[in-house]
Amino acid sequence: MLCKKPSLENIVFDEFDPNVHVQAVDYDPNLPLYRTLDFGFVNPFVCLWIQVDGAGVVRVIDEYVRARATIDVHIGEMKSRTPCREEQVAATFCDPAGAGVNDVTGTSIVRELRAAGVVVHYRRSGILDGIELIRRAVRDGQDRSSMVISPRCVRLIEAMQCYHYPQDLAAAGGELPLKDGVYDHSIDALRYFFVNYCYNRKATMRPY
Repeated sequence: MLCKKPSLENIVFDEFDPNVHVQAVDYDPNLPLYRTLDFGFVNPFVCLWIQVDGAGVVRVIDEYVRARATIDVHIGEMKSRTPCREEQVAATFCDPAGAGVNDVTGTSIVRELRAAGVVVHYRRSGILDGIELIRRAVRDGQDRSSMVISPRCVRLIEAMQCYHYPQDLAAAGGELPLKDGVYDHSIDALRYFFVNYCYNRKATMRPY
């Protein structure tokens, strides 16, 4: 109504540009395939399919987002959408909280996934650590991007543009983004990929 542009002041990934970071990328059978999960029931369960090419570009090729479904339903969807045999998936990363045992069922989501043949890995890390890794992929210190997202990943693209900090950071008691139950789940799944994938990479040295 006021003809003002939307403010990016509180956006976490303010350098994310759909014109740069959204590209048509499909599954490449010559590259390892990774999956990364964020668990939820009332809040959505999220699965992202990701590959990394020879130049180190992270390619998010597909997403699955669904609320109010049981883990066996999610497992069926994950397997049916995975474009290779289950044993060919390089790794499936997930929220460490999924290893916790449910007081009612006496089992955990991680245990159920493994029983269904989905081998999951997780590593505990701080939220800000993962956000910084995503931010570097969006735009590094040399003004280069190393991440592209397929247009079919509608929810992730929306989350990259809308994930934000609270209006009053001081009152929130830190610099953590707002956990709004809408955009944070897709970002959390992306974080789990980066913190696990980058942790296993060897450090390299180069002259300046």
